[in-house]
Amino acid sequence: MRTLSTIRLVAKRWQQIVDGTPVFWKFIISTLPPHVNEATVTRSRNGPLTIIYSYGPMYTGGPRPYAEDFLRSLAHTFPRWSAYSGPLVSGYFHMPAPHLQTIILRDRGTSREALDLLGGSAKNLQHVHLSGIPIRWRAGLFAQLKILKLVQVSQGEFELTTTHILEILRTSPDLEHLELGDMHGPIDHSPASPVITHTRLRCIKLYNCGHNFAGAILRRIRAPSCNAFYVNEVVANFEQDLPIFLNEDLRNFKELLRATHSQNGSSRITLDDEEFGWNSLLEDVAEHLPTFSVFICSDGLIPCIEWVKDLIQDNPGLAIRFNPGASITQEVLDSIKPMRCVTRLEIRRSLWRDYWSRSLLALKLIGEPLNTNTSLPPLPYLQELLLTDAEWPPQSVLDMVRSRFNPSLWENTERTPLTIKMPRGASPANRLIFDLTTLKNIRETDGVELVQFVGSEKLDGNLAITWDEKKSIPTF
Repeated sequence: MRTLSTIRLVAKRWQQIVDGTPVFWKFIISTLPPHVNEATVTRSRNGPLTIIYSYGPMYTGGPRPYAEDFLRSLAHTFPRWSAYSGPLVSGYFHMPAPHLQTIILRDRGTSREALDLLGGSAKNLQHVHLSGIPIRWRAGLFAQLKILKLVQVSQGEFELTTTHILEILRTSPDLEHLELGDMHGPIDHSPASPVITHTRLRCIKLYNCGHNFAGAILRRIRAPSCNAFYVNEVVANFEQDLPIFLNEDLRNFKELLRATHSQNGSSRITLDDEEFGWNSLLEDVAEHLPTFSVFICSDGLIPCIEWVKDLIQDNPGLAIRFNPGASITQEVLDSIKPMRCVTRLEIRRSLWRDYWSRSLLALKLIGEPLNTNTSLPPLPYLQELLLTDAEWPPQSVLDMVRSRFNPSLWENTERTPLTIKMPRGASPANRLIFDLTTLKNIRETDGVELVQFVGSEKLDGNLAITWDEKKSIPTF
C-alpha cells in the first residue's frame, strides 16, 4: 500500500491510472487507517479482496481495532473475499463463500464448538491453515487444496482421525504443502488403505503428532517431488516403537533423505540429552537445494545413529555435533567411531562441571582406536574438529592428536589431515591460558593440518606468554 501511495504522488496522470486499476486495490489490513481501507474497497470496485487482521501496531499509532469491529465494517464485502488471515470471528466462516480460496484462521481461546467450515462448501479452497480450531468433518470437504496446515484442530468428539487425513490427501491431487501439528486423533484407517502418490507434493512437515499418528500418515504417502521434509516426534519406547518408526514409518522417505545428503554434500547429526536430530545443514544450503530435518526425542540415541549410518553408508559429508548436555556414553561413542562418512565433528563444552567429563569423553573419541580393530583409527575421514563455547584444556587437545595420529593406527589407511578450530576467548570464569608451547606441539603433530582460533577478535586484556627453556625467561 505504501508503494501505491508513493506512485500516486508522482503525477496526476499516474494517480488516475492507479486509482482506475481495480486489481491494484485488493489488500484490506487492520493496521491501516480506516479511510485507507475504505478507499481500497471503493477503488477495487467488484474485484476480489484479501482481508488481513494483524496484531501488529497501527500504522499511524493509536489503538488497534477489535477483530469483530474490523470485520463488521467489511461485512458487506464478504462475497468478494478471496483470502482471509486472522482470528476466528463468529458469523462469517460457517457459511458458503464461493470466491474464498485462502483461509488462515487462528483461535483466540474462545472456540467451544467445532467449526462447520464454510457450511461444508469448501471445495474451492486452495490454501487452508487452521490453528487451534476444531472442524466438523464432512466427506469431500476439500477438492482443490494446494496448501494444508492443520495445528491442534482436534477437540473431543471432533477429532480428526487418520481416515479423515487420508481422505483429504486422496481428494487433493494438486497438494503441494502438507503440515500437521499437535494431532493426536485415532488411527482408524483400514490396513489395506492404498499408498497415495502425490506428484506435486513438495513440502511435508509433521510435528508433535504422536509418533503412531504421524507414522500412520507417512506410511500412506509417496512424494517423488518432495524437497522439504520435516518430522519432529517423541518416541518414548525406544526398544519397540523406535525401530518401527525409523524403519517402517519413514521407509517411503529413506531415499529422499539419502539423496538429499548426497546432493547437498553434507548433513548433520545433533546429539543432546535424550534428543536426536539429523538435518541438512540449512545455513550452507542454497535455496534451490532440498532440505530435511528429522528430530526425535527418545532415550535411544544408538538406534538413530545406526539408522543414519545404514542410510548414507560411506557417502562423505556427515557432521556430528555434541551439545553440552548430550548423553555421551561409551556405547554411543562406540557406535560413532567406525563411521567413514563423518568429515566434521563439533563438541560444545559447557562451563558446568557436570558436563565437563562428557565433553572430554567425546574429545577422547577421536583419539582412541576402534574396539573391533585396534590397528584402525576412529572416524578415519574426519577433516575438521570444532571445539566451541568454553575454552578447552590444552593438554587434553594435545593428548588427543598424539593418540589419533599414532603411526600404528594408519599403517593400512591413508591419513586424513585434521583441521582443529577452537574458540578465541570465552567467559572469564574458569579461563585457561592456552600457552603457545602446547599450541606449537599440537600444530607440529604430524597429521594436524591447521590450528585455527575462531570467534570474536576483540582484545580482552590477556597476553600469551611462553617460557624459553634455554634462556630461562618468559617470552611474550
